[in-house]
Amino acid sequence: MTKFKHLRAEILSQSFSPEWDTAVQEWELIEVFINYQTQTCLCTHKPIKEICVLSHRQHRGRVEIGNCCVNRFLGIPSGTIFDAIKRVMDDNTKPLNEAAVTFFAERGVVSTWEHSFYLNTFRKRSLTQKQADVRLRINHKVLRHLSARRVMT
Repeated sequence: MTKFKHLRAEILSQSFSPEWDTAVQEWELIEVFINYQTQTCLCTHKPIKEICVLSHRQHRGRVEIGNCCVNRFLGIPSGTIFDAIKRVMDDNTKPLNEAAVTFFAERGVVSTWEHSFYLNTFRKRSLTQKQADVRLRINHKVLRHLSARRVMT
């Protein structure tokens, strides 16, 4: 059985719809994290490090799958979020990208004001000291949230 068939069977078994295109729409991305320990995707690929947590919109069941499966089969563009997370983990003065800061704002990790600030400054190469301090504070907030979600084990 191919990896996609494994993923498809697992998602369909936990969905209301027996049709793939409809079943996929029953799921939403609720969390992302980087796991440095061994984990296997629903498609049977292992090891996976970039983990996407999906939640069923109605029964709230959860599954953890790899970033590649989320992008390739479910069409959820989580790769840009992981790119930003890794960049900030390597250098906490670097900016998150729009996708990442919006993702974390939608989940209440960053406030509406912080989200707006970030969108107004994330492309600036030269920040004032105050802006740089605010960016650093927001980055630390995101990294603390991720740490609590098993990112840096």
